[in-house]
Amino acid sequence: MHRAIGYHVPGSPTGAPNLLAVLKRLLLSLILVALATVPAAAQNPTPPAAAAPAAGVAVIRGAIIDSLHDTLLRGALVRIENTTREAFTDSLGAYQIDSVPTGMHRLVVIHPLLDTIGISLVTPPLNFAAGQTRVIDLAIPSGETLVSLFCTPARRALGPAALVGFVRDADTEGAAQGAKVSLLYYESDPLGLKKTPRVREQQIGPDGRYRICGLPPTMSGKLQVFRNGIQTGEVPVDIGGSGNTDQLLAMRSMSISSSVQVVAAASSDTGAKTPALMRGKARVSGRVLNKYGQPIAGARVELQNSGSATKTRANGEFTLDSLPSGTQTLEVRQLGFSPTEVAVELSSGSPQSVTVKMADYVPVLSEMRVTAQRERGLNDVGFADRKKSGMGYYLDADAIKMRQTTQFSDMLRTVPGIRVQPAGNGTNVVTSSRNPTGGCVTFYVDGSPWQQMTPGDLDTYVRPEEVAALEVYNGSTTPPQFQMAGQSGCTTVVIWTERRINRKR
Repeated sequence: MHRAIGYHVPGSPTGAPNLLAVLKRLLLSLILVALATVPAAAQNPTPPAAAAPAAGVAVIRGAIIDSLHDTLLRGALVRIENTTREAFTDSLGAYQIDSVPTGMHRLVVIHPLLDTIGISLVTPPLNFAAGQTRVIDLAIPSGETLVSLFCTPARRALGPAALVGFVRDADTEGAAQGAKVSLLYYESDPLGLKKTPRVREQQIGPDGRYRICGLPPTMSGKLQVFRNGIQTGEVPVDIGGSGNTDQLLAMRSMSISSSVQVVAAASSDTGAKTPALMRGKARVSGRVLNKYGQPIAGARVELQNSGSATKTRANGEFTLDSLPSGTQTLEVRQLGFSPTEVAVELSSGSPQSVTVKMADYVPVLSEMRVTAQRERGLNDVGFADRKKSGMGYYLDADAIKMRQTTQFSDMLRTVPGIRVQPAGNGTNVVTSSRNPTGGCVTFYVDGSPWQQMTPGDLDTYVRPEEVAALEVYNGSTTPPQFQMAGQSGCTTVVIWTERRINRKR
């Protein structure tokens, strides 16, 4: 059995002249260890060799190991370079190529995982003799090996982990040159008492790739891409999660639209203005189900940061049209279920379909909550700093608990500048009392604008017990991050939920 591997990393930092040779030897030892831990049936996943190769040609078979995920790589294309001979790996990572021309050839491996990492996986030139059957096992390098290639020693001294990926244009599929990828995460002090927000950013060049080095071995953050005033949804990124502290390389590819249409805010019959809408040519449809696979009717499905929202039909199906392309985030809410976020890849040329499964809502008793943890969460979203400014009206969890309301809107009844009136359908309409004809009120939930599809629909989708804090601003006192174009005179209500405040950071 012959095990061969070679790989090329574009733009990798230079090191000692024999660095690649050292890494090859290291990788070979990793392959041997990986094979030793695979069950005997999986070590030779290809079926026994059939008839001998025809005269004048050879046969290649073997398996490909994914060292990043400690498994065998399925669906990879293995090709004899400069020939038409190729094969895909099966569910056990095995491949076999017949009728291989004799002579010196290299094997090339093609797989989306390699595209995300940004490396080429090839073997050194190998000699194939007529009538020969060769067993050649290959492997993707380990995370530690790749980090040592991608990151300079100075960066690795700041932290042993890295995040890599590819950012493409959602419509042309080419590299999103000029875009900026931004990673937000929180770093703990040695005692774990204080969390400091960290933002790492990188511009996307002609190759479309990014590499963020010097990250901590255990990290949970949010990744987002910006370009020409357009932004993607926030996508969770974890390193060392689920107890896998040895995994030092995280991978996440993203896509972003080259342009979107901004629809100006429109006035409703009451004079209130709806949030500005971000439009495009993408479409997503799907179903919302409970944990038993049954449809959930009337669930609210919203594309974050776009202002586009809809409700599921009786069979749980939904459709959102005219959406901005790129990596986006759907947020689904329904009473009785925990709010759910799902990342989707949208494109103007390919409608997407997604199935969302919601878990039952499990309330957390306030007596079981840790006050210090909540305070850290409020600090993370900037609530505490804005409260110190005194520019708005603020309610924290203790003040909200004292109100003992049955509907969200009831929390606002005694807030200065707010009027709460019955909507006639069991919910309430919130308007500004500073305007006798019913001034506009805009809402943000967990930092994202909330589009009201029907008056008072916040009462339908947000429970009083899940609200961790409230901020209310009138007109010019609204912080810039909560201002909407053309609505500077509106009252703004910012809602922070326990789910967002207690989110793993």
